[in-house]
Amino acid sequence: MGDPAGVGPEIVIKSIESLNALGFPLRIYCSFSVLETLGFDKFRSFKNLIFVDVFPNCNIVPGVVSLESGRAQFAYLQAVVEDLKKGLLWGVVTLPINKKAIKLAGFKFPGHTEYFASEFGVSDFAMMLANSKLKVVLETIHVPLSKVPILISTESILKKIFLVHRYFPNERIAVAGLNPHAGENGLFGDEEEKIIVPAIEKAKEAGIPVEGPFPSDTVFNRAISGEFGTVVCMYHDQGLIPVKLTGFSEAVNITLGLPFVRTSVGHGTAYDIAGKGIADNRSFLSAVNFALSIKSRAGV
Repeated sequence: MGDPAGVGPEIVIKSIESLNALGFPLRIYCSFSVLETLGFDKFRSFKNLIFVDVFPNCNIVPGVVSLESGRAQFAYLQAVVEDLKKGLLWGVVTLPINKKAIKLAGFKFPGHTEYFASEFGVSDFAMMLANSKLKVVLETIHVPLSKVPILISTESILKKIFLVHRYFPNERIAVAGLNPHAGENGLFGDEEEKIIVPAIEKAKEAGIPVEGPFPSDTVFNRAISGEFGTVVCMYHDQGLIPVKLTGFSEAVNITLGLPFVRTSVGHGTAYDIAGKGIADNRSFLSAVNFALSIKSRAGV
């Protein structure tokens, strides 16, 4: 359910009918008290949905950061991890957490992606953002922009390329440059020649259809036109801006490399509209559909 003080609970309620209509069991990790506060009192009547009351008697105020909301959202994640490790689940779709609140509860990770990777001992993972028009993968995620040039590496970029190819083996991959004009032959920076190009060359040697590095002011249009299936990006906003610009309401976060399927909504907790009944559930339903699509792919 994500942060109970955000739009997660409302999105769960708005999605109940669609989830139940999928026709197979789903477990919803939540707090009954929060759903009841929003006027939903029939959650036990849906035959395909199992509501797990992980954090009972959750007392929060919509749109307000608190230790209580942080403890609740951390508890949901811990319960999901426990059931994943028991083999009860093949995947998970997450609603947004509030990083400030969950940090108060002892959460020591930048986000969901790093937490799941740590819990399952995964070092080779990648964050993908996708909509119906564009897919991007991030080389660095939640780090200051000033640290990106020293954090990117040939080995790490190569691993991202391999992960994308594992999930989407029939698609061409593009790699974006770090600097304006992809460095302009070293005029605006040498990270392309020293770090990015060697990764692309090694991936090509392994038979992966990958090209680049391309200037980021043109590569996304090429991907949207169908020339490439995924763009590997060097930093957070380089990839997220075009995805959210071309399809914000359907944007989905996908973690590649985990031993289970994991997708998430592409938006935050939206405290400004929490509890007002106007939250949009399209990104969540898109995340569910992406999870089902990924599960159907061989080897994932």
